[in-house]
Amino acid sequence: MIRWLLTLVLAVTCTATVARALEMPEGHVVLTVSGDIDVTNDGDVARFDLDMLRALDWREITTFTAFTNGRQQFAGPTLSSLLEALGVEDGILRARAVNDYSVEIPAAHAAAHDVLIAAEHGGKPMRVREKGPLWIVYPQSEAKAQDNTFNTEMIWQLTEIEVLP
Repeated sequence: MIRWLLTLVLAVTCTATVARALEMPEGHVVLTVSGDIDVTNDGDVARFDLDMLRALDWREITTFTAFTNGRQQFAGPTLSSLLEALGVEDGILRARAVNDYSVEIPAAHAAAHDVLIAAEHGGKPMRVREKGPLWIVYPQSEAKAQDNTFNTEMIWQLTEIEVLP
């Protein structure tokens, strides 16, 4: 009897761990993540509205970029907090923009360089004509992210991320 109860408890615990899911977005979907992810909310993809992104590790940074003049303020969730929420530990992120332009970003860069998924610029939500709705931003005011290589990974008008193994 005890062995049966232990087996039942173990089975329920393992099932609960595997069957993690996100809430469905209530607002306008601004980001869709697919591919090698453990946590989803719409079939095999994860869809996020702005409120869901705000629930992640939301930060404000002031930095410069090769695409703006002077130091700029950006706010949004860290890329590493998004990956953590989806159970992603490594791989390549194929980030895609509104116009279908895409770049590949090593998942390891997310934590190593404090990469931000900017949703606000200068304290205001980012519109498509202003590089929104989302923009991958490396804090280039930090020495470790000043390599020009990172400029190619700073994709704006971001709407999708596909996680490749």
